Amino acid sequence: MQMIYLDLALRGGGITLLVLLATLLWWAPIGWEGRLSITAVAATKSAFLITTAALPLDLHPLVLANLTLLTSFTPAAITWLIISIFLDPPWRRWPWIVAALATSVVFYASQARPDTYLLCLPFAVVLYGALLGLALWSARGDLVECRCRARPGFAAAIAGLALFLTSAQMTGLIDEGSVLLALLQSLSTLGVTLAFAAWLLRPDANRWPGETEAPALSALPLPEDVQDPALMTRIQSAMAAGIWREEGLTIGALASTLAVPEHRLRRAINRGLGHRNFSSFINRARIEAACATLSDPARMNMTVLEIAYDVGFASVGPFNRAFRAEIGHSPTEYRRIALSGDIADSAKVSPIPANLH
Repeated sequence: MQMIYLDLALRGGGITLLVLLATLLWWAPIGWEGRLSITAVAATKSAFLITTAALPLDLHPLVLANLTLLTSFTPAAITWLIISIFLDPPWRRWPWIVAALATSVVFYASQARPDTYLLCLPFAVVLYGALLGLALWSARGDLVECRCRARPGFAAAIAGLALFLTSAQMTGLIDEGSVLLALLQSLSTLGVTLAFAAWLLRPDANRWPGETEAPALSALPLPEDVQDPALMTRIQSAMAAGIWREEGLTIGALASTLAVPEHRLRRAINRGLGHRNFSSFINRARIEAACATLSDPARMNMTVLEIAYDVGFASVGPFNRAFRAEIGHSPTEYRRIALSGDIADSAKVSPIPANLH
């Protein structure tokens, strides 16, 4: 009985902390997506803690039905939180959102047939396993130091823990409805929320994707607080020389070319040039060069595929997605508008200077 009361106390602490964190972030200098994703996690995890308590609570049927609905969407809320922090390009997030919503719908549908609940667990196992891989894999181009350092622990704490608990239920390692499972759920939720709050609420760094794109290099004089202006100049010179045309260019390859430690290069591009992701930094120069080619009547016979190769993309698919994300038009649409003379009214090119080419 003492374990049951301990479980209730841990759940009460977890719910209180989740609500407090979500409330504080509504006054934090972060974008709407950050506020909403934290609020979604706070709401769904709080509902989860209430509905899965070791001591069943005597709730009104309508209240229980609404809490069950919220609980079912916990996978979607966790996915939204992870991709909003670790996956900067918005167009890359939609497959994850769709997969997470599908998993949540499957869980909600299982409420009508409780005997099928265990059959739904593989969906969550696959989703959380993929999220764990995403949090680690996407570190390759991350330029935000605090995010890079936090990725392994964050991935293990949120996606990894959810993966473990779900897998344990699916394999029968932990009995569904047992006090042990309830205690693991409540204790892990409280611990992860405490660690996440301590990381997120630190005032010394911007941990969330900003609402605006990084400014152009031409609009960025070397900041006074950047400790390595010589490196900044070398980065700008390398970009002006066209290093961005190299297919598959990585942060490691650029660091080797400039003969500087990778962590120094990450810090310079992030803090000095305002970019959070290396691919977006390189792609801006590539897209600007592509725009120049697409709007040149003398090169109107070049195909979109040829232009994609010319500016450093390995295939036309990533080029089209990056171009539309940056410009708001497909390359073909942009060429048509540019050559018709309506580009000033219909599309705006990212303000990246010509000296990058």
